[in-house]
Amino acid sequence: MILQALCEYYDRKQSNPETALAEFGFEVKEIPFFIILDNQGLFISLEDAREMDTKGKPIARSYLVPKAKGRSGAKSYETANCLWDHYGYLVQQPKVDKPDAIPTEKEKALAKNQHDSFKKTIKELFDECPADAGIKAVWTFLNNPNEIEKVKNSEHWHEVLKIKGCNLSFKLVAEQKLICQSPAVIDWIRKQPPDPKDTQDGICLVTGEIKQVVRLHDQISGVNQKPAPLASINEEAYNSFNKTKAFNFPVSVEANFKYTTALNYLLRKASNSKFRIGDTSYVCWSNKENQLESSFARFFNQTDDPDAGSEAIKALYGSLHNGAYTEVDGTDQFYILALSPNSARISIRFWHSGTVARISEDLGQWFNDLQMLGVDHYDLPSLRNLLRSMAFMNDEKNLPPNLSSDLAGAILTNRPLPQIILHSIIRRLRAEQGRGVRPTKQGLIKCPIIDYHRVSLLKAYINRKQRVLNTQHKDITLRLNTQEDRIGYRLGRLFALLEKLQKDAQGDTNSTIADRYYSSASCTPTSVFGTLMRMHVNHLKKLPKIEYRIATENKIAEVMEQIPTFPANLNLEDQGLFAIGYYHQKQHLYSKKKDQGETE
Repeated sequence: MILQALCEYYDRKQSNPETALAEFGFEVKEIPFFIILDNQGLFISLEDAREMDTKGKPIARSYLVPKAKGRSGAKSYETANCLWDHYGYLVQQPKVDKPDAIPTEKEKALAKNQHDSFKKTIKELFDECPADAGIKAVWTFLNNPNEIEKVKNSEHWHEVLKIKGCNLSFKLVAEQKLICQSPAVIDWIRKQPPDPKDTQDGICLVTGEIKQVVRLHDQISGVNQKPAPLASINEEAYNSFNKTKAFNFPVSVEANFKYTTALNYLLRKASNSKFRIGDTSYVCWSNKENQLESSFARFFNQTDDPDAGSEAIKALYGSLHNGAYTEVDGTDQFYILALSPNSARISIRFWHSGTVARISEDLGQWFNDLQMLGVDHYDLPSLRNLLRSMAFMNDEKNLPPNLSSDLAGAILTNRPLPQIILHSIIRRLRAEQGRGVRPTKQGLIKCPIIDYHRVSLLKAYINRKQRVLNTQHKDITLRLNTQEDRIGYRLGRLFALLEKLQKDAQGDTNSTIADRYYSSASCTPTSVFGTLMRMHVNHLKKLPKIEYRIATENKIAEVMEQIPTFPANLNLEDQGLFAIGYYHQKQHLYSKKKDQGETE
């Protein structure tokens, strides 16, 4: 199903000339530098083809080049790419760790073998296409050691050496296209038959047709540190019916090219269909072009720019609620694939498919579950801010390894959130003892532990869980709910009222009851609330106005009437409700009253 969906995506992109991907036998590759030649094969210049990013750092551009051949093992130097490769193949430059490092004899010998293999490849190409000016120029250049030496003496050569294994290609002077993009080269690539050692007849699992199937699948970039295949077998234990390698799961040459090209395109650096959570890379696409495909990843992309993240969430949330994804393109199929690195190949962590309407409804439900009083001020929280709210020092690196991907999977499939979400938030509330510490550009600052992001996530956790269990409890509301009868929520409200009373009675103090007692009050109420209720009597006496004293006492009494006794312990879910009740009551107390008692 995954490979079929990727092949369909490739065909869809090819149907439009403006969005077409690489043709069969070609791929998009980063080429930082070009060797410029004249028609006689003489070296003209070494062109720096990089561009500056937003931070002023040079980055390589991508160009359409003949597809790289897989190479590994002791004799990998025998495999050279067509008219492009790293500097060892093109100009016999050994790989070095630093530009000024002196290569060893072994490194020099390897570079010579690589260069000889590259010359052999170009000779075969030249014999087939002797009339092409670009191919002829490259062949002449490779047979002239003096011209090759001029490349190493050019002004940009030191920059080339800074990039270990820097890729190079050729251009003719005054030409815009690379020599490897000439019609003669394209025609030659198309005519090349597959290597008999790497293919055999079989039934393709993607198309169901009898075709030449590949022994090894092409590699995927953007997940592991180095390109790796999505599917492979490298142990004899997995062989069956005397079939080895990818012959165990036959995929045709064409299907292999399509799905790997499509996946590499979705995983490219500039992709709008990719987002990364922890060490897992997610890609999303649809069988037809639609608005959800272009904006879906923006919510999950973990950017350091809070404004950009907020705008992306606003746009997506607005589109979900105005029916943009449920009318015209609601029946389109939408796919989400999660990949994580592995030593031998890429691991599939998550695969989900459904209609655009269904997935947009699931995502809309997530936004609704997150809705909490304060959304007008803070906006809907981004995934990154939610993850940070659970982490020590607000750093995602301090989260459990699978927490990020498990949370994303629950969001995308409209499932209850993992229980570790509740554990992580409650653990932070206990550990911070009433005051959280968060890093900023100005240094560490103190902040309330019961903040908007944590409470929003607690609300989403509890509502999604009880919705699946079909409990009798109603969903937790956006703002204060005086009808909520769960004990954790009531105790949180009471604690907020007692804290407000203390502040009104004593004014600004170095610490409040939240700083000293929050952890105990939310875990073991009976050990703390007796003391707090005795303290509140003294605090009431210190209030300056009798009418305010009566109003405060009535509020506390109203909540106390709903608490028959203080329980010895609260379970984790009730501790979460305690935090929500505390937040709701506190926001209600500090809100401005408006028409007919409504609060904002």
